[in-house]
Amino acid sequence: MTPHILGFCGTAKNTGKTTAMKAIMDGAASRNFVVALTSIGYDGELVDHITGLPKPRIYALPGTLVAIADSCAKGSTAEIEILKRTDIVTALGKVVIGRVRKPGLILLAGPTKSKEIREINQMITEYGCDLILVDGALNRIAPMVETDGIIMATGAARQTDIELLTAETAAISSVYRLPLWQPPQNEETVLQVGSILDDEMAADAMAQVKKETKDIVISGIIGKMGFQALLADALPLLEGKNLILNDPIKLLVSGSPIDLQEWIVRLRDNQTGILVKRQVDLRMITINPFYPRYRYASHDYEAAYVDKEALKQLMRENVAVPVINVLDEDEETLLAIALKEEK
Repeated sequence: MTPHILGFCGTAKNTGKTTAMKAIMDGAASRNFVVALTSIGYDGELVDHITGLPKPRIYALPGTLVAIADSCAKGSTAEIEILKRTDIVTALGKVVIGRVRKPGLILLAGPTKSKEIREINQMITEYGCDLILVDGALNRIAPMVETDGIIMATGAARQTDIELLTAETAAISSVYRLPLWQPPQNEETVLQVGSILDDEMAADAMAQVKKETKDIVISGIIGKMGFQALLADALPLLEGKNLILNDPIKLLVSGSPIDLQEWIVRLRDNQTGILVKRQVDLRMITINPFYPRYRYASHDYEAAYVDKEALKQLMRENVAVPVINVLDEDEETLLAIALKEEK
């Protein structure tokens, strides 16, 4: 059986990504699923290094599979049996595949590249599992294209203005829903270009556009300056054509999600389509009303909260995917949503 692969990312620290991941793990445990854990980068801190406030940690049950850096396996309180040593290198050592024999806390650090995540997923599958969970963050999200779906955590730690937070989240959600490109039979209508990061790259790309060009396939990314150059100088040339990106994540690294949404709207108003070669399925957005509030008198942080009901209502009115406060839902419901199971 091929395992389901879920990725987790947060829009900022303290938005509840680890809490969401733990809830999905609890739901999987109730079904006796064999779960595998890996990470893009590093997690597992006891406290936030900036605020000093406690952070949730990943507690792994016996039978859980892990794909983590060797030093993390040694530093975890869980007892891990090493099953395989890989040649994938991280800053904390080579990645090992292991199985938890005695429960405990896991330090998560794993591959950083899409190809490596794909290889790790294949290796883990050989040992038999039902669900692979990939821990990540918005600033290291590119390898998430190797998952079946993403759960994104956001909240007041990102932005305490809930209207602005909702607008930003809605913009991110709309990028994930960009339409899929269907390559035409006539390859002469397709132009292949590299990244468009600035005025010069935009000009070079547009100089290659011919009268018969219909689809402009961008192999890299469009940066903020690249978008601005296209909007300032190339709208007449782009009218009636399509810009094609590899996946939505290639757009999310371009800058502010709200700015990105505005750029896309301007292009669409110009009859210029924005499509992707590969879609990434945003399964769920989890919201966290908590944020660390700085106390000037004592020069430290305290736990603070926005109105959780107002946040949830506004999000659900404006975002087109399920919006969940993890602490208000049972784990079985969360898992069913994450796996896109029919209710």
